[in-house]
Amino acid sequence: MCEKWRVLIADDEPWIREGIRGAVSWERYHMEVSAEAENGEEAHELALKHDIDLLIVDLNMPIVNGLTLMKNLRRELPLCRFVIVTGYDQFAYAQEAIRLNVDDYLLKPVDPGDLGKVLQNISSSLASEKKKRREQKLAEQHIQKNLSLLKEHFFKQWVQDLGAGEDVYQQLQCLQLPARLPEVLGVISTGNLWIKPSEADNLKKKVERFFNKETEKAVFFDADRLVSVCLWRFITEAEQRALEDMIQAELQVSAASCFVKPAETDQSVSQAYQFCKQKVSQAFDVSPVVARAKEYMQQHFDEREISLKQTAGALQVSSVYLSRMMKRELGMTFVQLLTEMRMQKAVHLLQTTSLPIHDIAEQTGYDTQHYFSTVFKKAMGASPNQYRRMSGT
Repeated sequence: MCEKWRVLIADDEPWIREGIRGAVSWERYHMEVSAEAENGEEAHELALKHDIDLLIVDLNMPIVNGLTLMKNLRRELPLCRFVIVTGYDQFAYAQEAIRLNVDDYLLKPVDPGDLGKVLQNISSSLASEKKKRREQKLAEQHIQKNLSLLKEHFFKQWVQDLGAGEDVYQQLQCLQLPARLPEVLGVISTGNLWIKPSEADNLKKKVERFFNKETEKAVFFDADRLVSVCLWRFITEAEQRALEDMIQAELQVSAASCFVKPAETDQSVSQAYQFCKQKVSQAFDVSPVVARAKEYMQQHFDEREISLKQTAGALQVSSVYLSRMMKRELGMTFVQLLTEMRMQKAVHLLQTTSLPIHDIAEQTGYDTQHYFSTVFKKAMGASPNQYRRMSGT
């Protein structure tokens, strides 16, 4: 059933009130007369009691006149609409009232045809406004419900300088953040190229909890699954050390962080991000042989034939020595590092392309789609197709 708009008729003359009530079929305009009042004071009380949508009011009423009544209700019922009924001798007075955002005025005695036209316009306008408010509320609820995901997407694009454009500050406002550059941008790393979703989420939650009291912040993953932070206030060196100590103590992993002030260093957000990313990477420097092994693997991980023996041969070291060095310095085996590199590439392809799964398997060095999917699910906790759906691509 369609909602009816609530109407209050306020006039000190009973025959006028009766005439207005009986002049039209109110249901035709989705309206109902909720109450009548014979003076301004009574009208004020009834308007608030019934939360009226439309006040049809005489200007010349006892106790509180029509203009004062409308001024008061404009503050208390800002969405209420007003229609004045007046005599010819009050025409100039009515003109002044119209300047106060009154919808219309009617001359006494009220003509049913004129009243009907006014009510039709107001009913349509009320319905349109209600629809706009409902759509706006739904949009706000959608933003609030998905605020974390929207932030993740926006900042991931922003730090990589991918299409933020001139409306970046408008987007920040939509995300309930200050419409200006963050005071500080930081990157936090545990030294891994890539980590499982559960481990990455745990790291992100730790960082979010550390900055829990900040209302103006964004904590997000970048394309390499490093945790990045934007703050709209400065961070001290002591806070930075405390953050690293917390991660190391609670997650039992090495942690490095870099925070910069884009405005002070005259850097864009993307430039500041790249600088921080380079710095945290340097914090996990390794020996030349492991560094060369990682470089070689990065160039050949998508080849099916790559192996520890092949890599060691290319570096002219023994397989046993290379395996021992990688385990000691990286905390992982050759196969684990190879899998991480392949998974990192697979994640990127799943997030940024619509390539079939068998093509992604081939481009990441796997013989079959089935084996790739098995490895991917074990590493990521979800199948490639499930991961693609969760990523929204």
